[in-house]
Amino acid sequence: MLDLLLVAALSGGIIYLGMSLLARKREKALEEARAAEQRFRDLTELSADWFWETDAEHRVTWISAGGSVATFFGNMPTFGKRFWEIPRVEVEPRALEAHLERLGEQLPFFDLEIQRTDERGARLIHIISGQSRVTPRGEFLGYRGVGRDVTEQRRAESAVFEAKERVELALDGGNLAEWHFDVERDELYAGDGWVRFLGHGRSPAVGKGAMLYDMMHPEDRERSRGVMVRALKGELEEYIDEFRVPTRAGEWKWLQARGRVVERDAEGRALRVSGTIADIDSRKRAETALQDAEQRYRSLVDLAPNGVMVHSAGVIEYANPAAARLLKAESPARLIGMQVEALFSPADLPRVRERQSVLVAAPAAVGFEERHMRCLDGTELIVEGAAVSFQERDRIVVQGVFRDVTEERKARQALAEREQRFRDVVHASGEYVWETDAQWRYTYLSERVEAVLGYARNDLLGRAPHEFMPLGEAHFPDTKAPFRDLVRRSITKSGGVIWQSVSGVPRLDAAGALIGYRGTAADVTARKQAEARIEYLATRDALTGLPNRALLTDRAGQAILTAARSRSQLAVLCVDLDRFKLVNDSLGHQAGDALLRAVADRLQNTLGREDTLARLGGDDFVLLWNGLKSAEDAAVLAQRILSVLARPFTVEGNALNVGASIGISIYPNDGRDFAELLKNADAALYDAKENGGGTWRLFAPALNARAAERLRMENELRGALARSELVLHWHPVVRGRGQVVGAEALVRWNHSGRGLLMPEEFVPLAEECGLIRAVGEWTLERALSQAGAWHRKMPGRAWFAVNVSAPEIAQGDAYVEKIEACLRANSLEGSCLELEVTERVLMSSLAENVETLRRIGALGVRFAIDDFGTGYSSLAYLRRLPIHKLKIDRSFLRAIDSHAADEAIVRAIAAMAGTLGLAVAAEGVESEAQLKRLLALGCEEWQGHYFSAPLDAAAFEALLLDAGAGSARSAPGR
Repeated sequence: MLDLLLVAALSGGIIYLGMSLLARKREKALEEARAAEQRFRDLTELSADWFWETDAEHRVTWISAGGSVATFFGNMPTFGKRFWEIPRVEVEPRALEAHLERLGEQLPFFDLEIQRTDERGARLIHIISGQSRVTPRGEFLGYRGVGRDVTEQRRAESAVFEAKERVELALDGGNLAEWHFDVERDELYAGDGWVRFLGHGRSPAVGKGAMLYDMMHPEDRERSRGVMVRALKGELEEYIDEFRVPTRAGEWKWLQARGRVVERDAEGRALRVSGTIADIDSRKRAETALQDAEQRYRSLVDLAPNGVMVHSAGVIEYANPAAARLLKAESPARLIGMQVEALFSPADLPRVRERQSVLVAAPAAVGFEERHMRCLDGTELIVEGAAVSFQERDRIVVQGVFRDVTEERKARQALAEREQRFRDVVHASGEYVWETDAQWRYTYLSERVEAVLGYARNDLLGRAPHEFMPLGEAHFPDTKAPFRDLVRRSITKSGGVIWQSVSGVPRLDAAGALIGYRGTAADVTARKQAEARIEYLATRDALTGLPNRALLTDRAGQAILTAARSRSQLAVLCVDLDRFKLVNDSLGHQAGDALLRAVADRLQNTLGREDTLARLGGDDFVLLWNGLKSAEDAAVLAQRILSVLARPFTVEGNALNVGASIGISIYPNDGRDFAELLKNADAALYDAKENGGGTWRLFAPALNARAAERLRMENELRGALARSELVLHWHPVVRGRGQVVGAEALVRWNHSGRGLLMPEEFVPLAEECGLIRAVGEWTLERALSQAGAWHRKMPGRAWFAVNVSAPEIAQGDAYVEKIEACLRANSLEGSCLELEVTERVLMSSLAENVETLRRIGALGVRFAIDDFGTGYSSLAYLRRLPIHKLKIDRSFLRAIDSHAADEAIVRAIAAMAGTLGLAVAAEGVESEAQLKRLLALGCEEWQGHYFSAPLDAAAFEALLLDAGAGSARSAPGR
């Protein structure tokens, strides 16, 4: 019994001791839990983030304390309410709808934006993220999550976005791209405006300045380098250069770069050059606006949670995943055990140690300050950090929290850089920036406007653009759509009138209401004047100022439509001088040109204002007469014209009697369109000339004699190809005074009965009867065969030109293959061949011809526009075609030494060619005076009887051999 009592007592003691130990252990665990809870509360109160919990009905059950919570919710009741039910808290409806769907499926959610306007009217923005809470048995308890104040970040984003929008607007409105060149590093940055210039999907990666020169056309490299060097040395105040670079499709495109040296070192060496680049292949739009600033905005960080670290005695004991992510550590464990000072920039260590001394001396807290932290990969980031220290088991433990503000600081710096870049670009562009309110009153103008309009900016602010426009000028559109290249006239302060090209976009408020406009403007007066001059040259005969064929055709088409509607008649009269060739041969081309001008003046004085007199070339005039009542009226007019022209003309002291012949066709009896009327009037003119001239003829279907003759000539021409009656003569091309650099192959017909016929005697017939392609192919084959023989005998001595007709180019790929085969068969490079094409041939099927010429150009073959200025002289097609040379028509040379107008036309063509990077040549040089003027105007290549008439193969070969032997022939005037 005693033993049992001892056992019982011993068991009770053991149980008591175990219970006592268990109680102490629980007490200790409870104490540690309380300390951990207190640590968490201190941390959450210190953190810029705040934390929350909700029940299964999504009602708030707990929100952590802290300044950001108090600022956002204020005195509003929160507990027992859902976030979107808290008074004055707003959630965007679509975001709330999506949020409720995720809550219904108990899924985690991230970055739900809630907003509130405080008592001062300031907008506060927070974001919350949450994770569902469940019991071990899977029962849904609600959500637990974190919130964060992003008000300042949203404001920073808004400021950066607005700055970005202004820069993009300026460059996009200006149709420009920016570039910046770091001279010391030879680093070049080019904006995304190159995308539309060169056809790439993204901006080409031109990393080094040398790479840009490698891209350039070989002929432009050295000159472009020279211009840049002069700008860097300060010899040029403004860097301006034009050069060619390849597009994505492999085509050469002309660009213009403008800029200034914007930074120099103490010794004056250039460090940085900034400017703009424009596509001058489309100048009508390229000079009007700034466009396509390259986008370098870094995206803001994605609202990452704050980093948290715990350390004691300077050694890290704990780091959360956010800290590891911010510091580029593989995991939080990688940070544990590191010295906390190793994570700070050396420059910040004194201040870090000062704060640490406060924290380790006794439990304390230090507020947020900005510091530079070093990531484990060697990079640095800027953070805002705060810390709190507390006593734990006889030691001081420090808890710190930090958030990454690197992108916020970079955004501010980028904003300052972009504003400076924007000022540099606008200063270098030559344009000005403007803003208006919704009533088109100026609210902002850049400084450049004072140079354009002459007014001080203060005199313009508050006034509308139309106040400075001539009466009746169209105002700017009241629309919410962007507009570009609106050309309007403006009156300057001095009273002058200029043309401005204006581009802009509407400015809208947050509700989408129009509050004004913003854009750019440029003075395009010089361009408009050039366009007017080119338009005049394209539609007027250069010698007489009368409408040319293009303008006559347009007016005739309108007149025919009017006559068809009113069921009236009109007449086409072809007038040809009877003895004009005799005047040219006996008195020279100068006297012939003077006679043509006198004839034009006299004919114009006999016509009404509604009638059109045109010169088609040579001594061929065409009269379009409206309001015809009968054929007799046309006959009366023809007789009156013959009487007027029968009176003598006084030219250079000589009394000339030339007379004329006239052919008449009448709409609608003799043709339904202008081409048919002109053809029939020409047939009647031919009949008048065959009958002795000095008379007129009405067209009649019985005029078949000429057709029969032409049919006979056509048959003979077909036989000439088979009988090898065609021969080639070679017209030397001279550079300067006497250097023979090439020759133009000219076809002749050695007719069995009529002797040697010139091209004008059979080529028009070949064009009409469809033989021109066969004649052209024969010319090409024989010319390249002869050229191959000369190149084998005299390598590199000269190049050779061949004229091309419309049917030849119309063959497309077959013609390209023909040229390639001929070059290969004769062992010739493409550079040995130059194809001469008239404007009329080019414009016959422009789109198809462009592609064909580009493929031929890929073989190295060059192209020249023959008879330039007499047809469709237009910058539009010159921009699209791979043209290398313009050949000025002989009609502009006849009086170049005595008439300022002819000289001005040649000078304009030479200047335009120089601007476009084209060579200039002239044909029909007959005198020393003409040659001197041409050379003075920059025309280095020329042809004409002043040097040599066309030569047969043997004579031209002898000329080349003489030149090679050092006895080159010079122009007679030398």
